[in-house]
Formats: sequence, C-alpha cells, structure tokens
Amino acid sequence: MLRIKIQHKYRLTCTQCGYLTPNFWTWFEQDQQCPKCGSKHSEVWYNRRYQRLPRLIGRTPNSFWHYFPFLPLLRRRHIISKGEGAIPVERWIFLEEFAKKKYGLDLNVHVYRNDLNGGTGTFKDIAASLAASLFNEIGINQYCIASTGNSATAYAKYLSLAKVNCSVFMPEDAIKTSEATISSYGQQVFRVMGDYAKAKEIAVGYARLHNIPISTGNIDPIRIEAKKTMVFEWLRQMDKFPDVYIQAVSGGTGPIAIDKGIREIKQVYPGLKNPRFLLVQTDGCDPMVQAWEDAEAAGFPEGFEKKYPIINNPQTEVPTLATGNPATYPIVAKLVKKSGGSFLRMHEKKLVPVGKLTAYEQKVIPGPASAVSIAGFFVALRKNLIKNGETVLLNIGEGPNRAPYFLEQMIYTSHNVYNVDECAPHSIDDYRAQLWNEVMRD
Repeated sequence: MLRIKIQHKYRLTCTQCGYLTPNFWTWFEQDQQCPKCGSKHSEVWYNRRYQRLPRLIGRTPNSFWHYFPFLPLLRRRHIISKGEGAIPVERWIFLEEFAKKKYGLDLNVHVYRNDLNGGTGTFKDIAASLAASLFNEIGINQYCIASTGNSATAYAKYLSLAKVNCSVFMPEDAIKTSEATISSYGQQVFRVMGDYAKAKEIAVGYARLHNIPISTGNIDPIRIEAKKTMVFEWLRQMDKFPDVYIQAVSGGTGPIAIDKGIREIKQVYPGLKNPRFLLVQTDGCDPMVQAWEDAEAAGFPEGFEKKYPIINNPQTEVPTLATGNPATYPIVAKLVKKSGGSFLRMHEKKLVPVGKLTAYEQKVIPGPASAVSIAGFFVALRKNLIKNGETVLLNIGEGPNRAPYFLEQMIYTSHNVYNVDECAPHSIDDYRAQLWNEVMRD
C-alpha cells in the first residue's frame, strides 16, 4: 500500500473546466479525458515544494529523471531509462559569426542536441521513457500510437523494455527505417494507406474497438510533463535563459511543454517568461504557417487561432513533420502570439545544403527535421526577427541515422577515378565558400 503522502504527489487538472483527476490510474480509467466536459487536455500539478528545484538544477543529471520530484511517477523502481534528457546545450559559434558578419548582430547561439539522447536519439525519447515508466507502475500492457516516425520508434523501444505491447499506425509515406526499427523491437506496425490524419483516424478506431489506451498526441500530459524538463535543463546549463526559441514544428508539444514548465516554477523563478517562439515548417507541409500568414494579414482578429487549413496527403521530404491537419494550432498559435513570435517557412530545396553546411562547420550531421530548425535561424535573420544582444536556442531533433536517405544526399566530395594519376590531395577549406553559397542562394 502506497503511503498517503506518495499517493498525493500530483493530480491532473482539466484546462477547460478545472475538474481534478487524482492520478494516472484514474486518468486511464476515464479514457484519458475529463469526465465532466470531455476535454482531453489536462495538466499535471504537484503537491511539492519547488524551493528544492534550484538545488537539483545545481547538480549534474544522468537523465531527465534527475527531476523525479516533479514528474508524475510515484516509485523510482518503476523507471525505464536509457539516459535520455541529460543532453548538452552547445554553443555554435559559426552561426554567431554569420549573424555578426552578415547582419551586424551580436548573438549567443545555442543548440539543444536531442540527437544525443540515449534511447533512439530523437526529441521523443524523454516522453517515451516517462510513458514506459508510468505503464510499468500502473500495469498497462497494451498501448497504441499514430506517428510519422520518431515518436513511434521511441515508444516502440521504451515500451518493449517495459514489456508493454505497442501497436503503431504509420502513414504510407513513413520512412522504411522507422518501420524496420519498430519491428525489430517486436512491436506491431500497421502501415495505413493514406496520410497521417488517416493513420490517426484508424488508430482511434482500433483503440476504441479493443479498449486500448492511445497516445493523445501533442496535448498528452505524459509528453508535456517529460518535455517540460527542457526548461530545467536550460536553467542548469545556460547563463541566460533564451530570448528566442527556434524549433521545427509538426504538432507543437515543444512550446506547449515549455509554457507549462515555466508556469509551474513561477513561484521560484518569478522573472522567467516564455522565449519568443519561432516555429518552422517546410513548404512541403506548412498549414500552421499558412494560417499564421492569413491571420497576420487580417490583423489577428478575434478567434484567429481557430482558423487553419488542412493539407491532405502532404508531399514533403520530411515525413516526420507531415502533419497536414494541425489540431493543436489553436493552442500553439496563441502561445506564439503572446510570446511575440512567428511561424516561419523554409524551402525544402535548402534541406541538403543546410545539412552539408552544418556538418562541415560544426562537425554535426543533422537529420532532415533538424535541418529545418537550423534553416529557420537563417530565415529568422532575413526577416529581422532576432535582435542584437539576444540569446537564441535552436532545438534540433534527430540525427542522420533516422533518415539514411538524407545522409546519402550529402555526398559532394567524391570522384570516380580509374587510375592513381586522377587522384590529388585536397584542402577542406576549398569547400567552405561553395557550401555557404548553396545555403544563401535564392
């Protein structure tokens, strides 16, 4: 029997009507929704003294579980972890130098390296770790999720570690590497003949038919609680909390989680506020950007956030960002507007050039979604959305192992030869101008 004090560690509060759900056991018994108003959006709040958070932030973590007092798990013995969340915030000087030379801006540019997560090397590992640990504690042994790739891969691995059966619904254009990885963990894959919206539709029907819990997407309180720990890590690692936050966006859990984390610790850090959110989509799938541009042109009328287009079967080179029906846009758009931020569009023809330049200058090879975020930095500079003296944080997702087809496109220094006379030494400096020109060319 759990001690009363442990039982009352946290509760979930409905964001629409305020209904209190005492724990995740009850949350899943309620079909992951508020029984009073039907909303699927509840937030986790803790009966904890946050005065101890600065002490935790002062120590070096092994994973995001370092912040266990402020995560919705009751017993540490139920933790399923591969060292995720304890990732570095790096200073990328080459981007600072570019901003100074081209735009006369003195910036501090940092990058949060989710490709170094210990699970699958993606932005999704911390959420999958928390989900697996909770299911381990609660006793859930079946789960399902609709995903374009990265979430499914992370959940497949962590849930297999917790001996939870996971059924994954993927759109027909999902990366084969993701499908193979999920299968290798023994989890079930349903490749849906249609886009991500169709995959979600069938996943919901499957969950109802078999009475199986399902990931509720970008407002899933499990995802948000895991990802809010980014805020704690930035406070730990950075001299100054970021003024500007740049991320490639599909659904938008990142900014939702950042906002939740900051609201949660306001009593200890009263001066903390959301950074300016600059969220990036590609021209292959940009419903949020389209909606934002229309709202901006109309002067952001009342209820602007409720109007957004739906792109059926988006044709994009970044399948992990192929959310054509952005159901969380109303939440994310209000956060962006309040922060003074914007939605940005980058052209997919720049994906490979940005990837090659980053690998050359920083010796970090990004995956395609990561390249979208990095490209967003260049777009933001061009649009004068970053101010002199600001601290900028880029949140990058996966590495090239998640998208080998993208890595293959970065080959540019190879020569086909027939004899030794055709081979000559080279200087890597000779490539710099070529790579920068590719990125900056219209």
